[in-house]
Amino acid sequence: MNFPLFIARRIRSTQDTSFSKTVTYVGIGTIALGAGIVLIAFSILFGFKHAILNKMLNFSGDMRISQISENHSLAETPMARNIAWEKLIRKHPGVDHLQAHVQKPAILVGKESMSGVVIKGIGSDMPANQINENMLEGSSQLKHPQDIILSKSLSKQLKVKLHQSLILYFLSQPERPRKVTVSGIYETGLEEMDKLMVLGDRAWVQKMSQWTADSIGTYEIHLKSKVDPNQILKSLAPEWKLETSEEIYPALYDWMKMLDRNIVIFISLLMLVACFNLIATLWVLIMERIPMIGLLTAVGASNRQIRRIFWWNGFFILLRGLALANLFAAGFCYVQDTYKLIPLDPENYYMSAVPIQWDATTWLIVNLGTMVLVSLMIYIPTQLIQKIDPKDAISYKN
Repeated sequence: MNFPLFIARRIRSTQDTSFSKTVTYVGIGTIALGAGIVLIAFSILFGFKHAILNKMLNFSGDMRISQISENHSLAETPMARNIAWEKLIRKHPGVDHLQAHVQKPAILVGKESMSGVVIKGIGSDMPANQINENMLEGSSQLKHPQDIILSKSLSKQLKVKLHQSLILYFLSQPERPRKVTVSGIYETGLEEMDKLMVLGDRAWVQKMSQWTADSIGTYEIHLKSKVDPNQILKSLAPEWKLETSEEIYPALYDWMKMLDRNIVIFISLLMLVACFNLIATLWVLIMERIPMIGLLTAVGASNRQIRRIFWWNGFFILLRGLALANLFAAGFCYVQDTYKLIPLDPENYYMSAVPIQWDATTWLIVNLGTMVLVSLMIYIPTQLIQKIDPKDAISYKN
């Protein structure tokens, strides 16, 4: 029989005073609140990162391949399509799909205002559901050559609605206006993208640019799992270059790294408070059990066995606190994920509600990490037992 575990269970079921019960409940509540908030914080952090990356990568891809040139304008340098290379990349186990685009700067003119934009020509190699989650109105598929999909912010600026027309001027041919129809309105919440990007038909943009059907501006690679860029780089033609999404949007990735640093500081403070609260709880329980400690010492129990009794007592408090933490965090995340009760300002946070990302691995690591950290910390108050004299302890309450 495990003697320390047996005594710890007896102590847990026979609390002497209402004060010790209150202190125990405070310890459980502190662990539950601290670990629960840590779980919620990670779910929200991963939710933010997942939502923002999804919005961005749906429009730009994980990797972009273009022609090496001295051209630094928004107008791309044409590159010839390589069908053999496309087949090779599509067979890569980490690649979800590959799509080709043509990008041209232009001016959209409404009845009362105008805006400089970039027309991104998309083709049938872009999956039908790729930008569905960002669509507010209309279809993500272009049915006619002169259909366009523009952002909500551009539609407000140009005062245009779905199925209405605008005049488009390509900067390369400003003397030839084209009439285009709004077939869809999207919103990513990413200001840089929403104020600039307009989707159009790739074949039509090629024709207006006087490019052949085999000439494109860029390849976009969308991944389904992490891929080393060097694996793709080795297969490229000498005149091509590869850019990752992190190289294309460095400011956005820096912002997400700042979020990581802030959350680490926040979580460290929470866990520190939870640990010290449990230490204080155990100290109170030890002080209330000093006569029992003296009696156990007198009948031959070692200091190590007595310390383990109170360690088990603290561990029981920890387990009950973690159980409540998981229930609290899971309930909050489910309600927020389902009903979007906490709203956000899309202009500042890129989304309309606090996002939640469920990640079983993270929850397991948080639970195990909390158990290990707190289990080590609760050895501190048990060191007090070594300083208790058995003779004084037995008569302590007198």
